[in-house]
Amino acid sequence: MTLAGRARFDVPAIRRGHPIEVVVTASGVELTQRGHGFMGCCPFHDDSTASLSVGGVPDRFHCFGCGASGDVIEYVARFTGGSFVDAVQALEAGTVFHGAPPATSRQVQRPPRATELTTTPQRSHAINLLAWEFFTTPANISAAETYLRESRGIDVGALRESQGGEPIVGYATKDWHALTRHLLRQGVTDNELLELDLAQLSRNGELIDTYRGRLIVPVRRDRRLINGFIGREITGDPRAPKYRNPTRTPTFDKSRALYLPTHQGLDRDANVVVVEGAIDALAIAATAAHGGELSMFAPATTSGVTVSGAQARAVLALHARPPVIALAGARPGGHHGGA
Repeated sequence: MTLAGRARFDVPAIRRGHPIEVVVTASGVELTQRGHGFMGCCPFHDDSTASLSVGGVPDRFHCFGCGASGDVIEYVARFTGGSFVDAVQALEAGTVFHGAPPATSRQVQRPPRATELTTTPQRSHAINLLAWEFFTTPANISAAETYLRESRGIDVGALRESQGGEPIVGYATKDWHALTRHLLRQGVTDNELLELDLAQLSRNGELIDTYRGRLIVPVRRDRRLINGFIGREITGDPRAPKYRNPTRTPTFDKSRALYLPTHQGLDRDANVVVVEGAIDALAIAATAAHGGELSMFAPATTSGVTVSGAQARAVLALHARPPVIALAGARPGGHHGGA
């Protein structure tokens, strides 16, 4: 494409009309806000270390791994394998990535960087409960349990009944604003949504849901209080990160968090089993529940292959017997095999 050819298009207007972080997210890349921009795993090479910078330089993307860079048009052209003209036409027609969030008139003031989070733990727990109730509507429970049963061979019915019928898993739909809209109607503020990492702020000032197309499990402080959520990607998109943990919130710190599918008492000869992923833990708990042996097993996960000192102490506090460690080895920044 020559400069004369590009001149036929109002490139600045196209950039303004299609914020690059929205388009990149719509392509299946999950972005996390970093400084003035966002970071995610690059779709143009085998990337597991979030090498893709989006919007760090306004309206541009750059991968520190493979060197790919450009504006929103060049991103679409590279991603789809089309030409500059193809990318422009797809953007203007709104057909480039189905499911991209529609433009809204509601904008949120980007908050200044704060040295301390302002939402109290008590308020955070209340909001997390509202979010969990939304993730566990009957339709969402059905979607989550059906996925586990049909795709993973895990039936959590007996596990749910053992916990008094309380939901074990939930589901976040692919809707870009479903949870955000619901919580705003419940009186949750923009700042609270951002501080609890239940929503993210795009460059054009739009709140979008953090969890989309994911099976959701709660990380609880106890049976009553939820500290945060783990989201397992279940759409089959190979570009999307497998797991999504919250950033640090008033109640969640990944270096200290343990996900426990159950909170029942344990027998003297029980085994605490430390596994890598939330679905690994669910599978063990579901199997134990079907066999009537929940008191003999306490699966736990640190959501990764590393274990901090605080997590190790928390695991050891679960039972007097030494835990069974069932973590897959992985190089730092590499892929690992947790379910």
